[in-house]
Amino acid sequence: MRETRSAPATWHLQHSRPEKLVNYFDPWQPLARQLDLLSNRFKAVRALCDVQAGDTEAENTSLLELCDALAFHLIRACLWWQVDFAPRAVTGLSATSFMIHARRHTDRVVEDESLLDVLTWQHYMHRTDAGHIMVTGTDPLCRGAATILYGIDGRRGFRFAMRRGGGSPSWNDITYPDFVSACLNARALHCLIQTECTAIGEWDLAREEHNLAMAHHNQHFRAIGQSSPVERYATALEQLSRCHSRFGRFEMENVVNHLAFAVAQAAHTQGATIADLLRNGSDRPVNPKVAGSLKKRALTHVATGTDPLRRTELDTLLSQVETGFALSHRSQ
Repeated sequence: MRETRSAPATWHLQHSRPEKLVNYFDPWQPLARQLDLLSNRFKAVRALCDVQAGDTEAENTSLLELCDALAFHLIRACLWWQVDFAPRAVTGLSATSFMIHARRHTDRVVEDESLLDVLTWQHYMHRTDAGHIMVTGTDPLCRGAATILYGIDGRRGFRFAMRRGGGSPSWNDITYPDFVSACLNARALHCLIQTECTAIGEWDLAREEHNLAMAHHNQHFRAIGQSSPVERYATALEQLSRCHSRFGRFEMENVVNHLAFAVAQAAHTQGATIADLLRNGSDRPVNPKVAGSLKKRALTHVATGTDPLRRTELDTLLSQVETGFALSHRSQ
């Protein structure tokens, strides 16, 4: 945490605001990067709060409010994308202590209090009623006369609707487990309605391939330090080879890169080479010749899937990991 602690409080107040770190309605933003930004900035800002790092009392108050907001958005992001979240493992705080931060934020921001409720306890919703829907926003990327609306229903499922002109929204009947599933289906229907799109097959593939990525997203915070990173890497690499849509490949590439980093970090922790882990770390055979390409993927993950404040630390870690296979740089 050297980098984050050296950053002044005023820097975080300007650059660590949740709205600058995460875009909930754009599935083309890497999930791993957004989760790492939220979790790392929460820990950094909380460390500043602990030592009253602000120059004034007002700045310390603003830091605490930022810390609370980051806690809320970390919960929201995990519920939005169906990611398992254990506060102690991710932030070092007990669930009770972490929720104090999130609750302070929702006490201040009524819209976020309502959103957290609809994603969890649903005190204000008709529970189990799929027809009771809270609108969460519109699709910022769709074009044409029809607007896509997104919402969450009384079953805590994600929904979408089409609205033409100033008319009432027409909600699709299907409930989805995460936002991206709803978004891909919404854009497929929008494409069909607006343009009679002949590329509808691309959307169909993307929807199917997202289902492969969902299982990995769910275990995102467990990837690092897990007992069998090679097994998960091999599985994801095979799944990537079966992805053909542009979005499916984008999503699974990010998953594979994240798991490549998990393998490299395990090698660093164990004092082993990457090739050693590939030979011995999975029931399914993994050719140690891919050690070089795996390390390249791990470096790509650091560059595109992590908080820039951690980049020097993580690049240094990877520089200390040997591939252990002389010909690995020739493998693609």
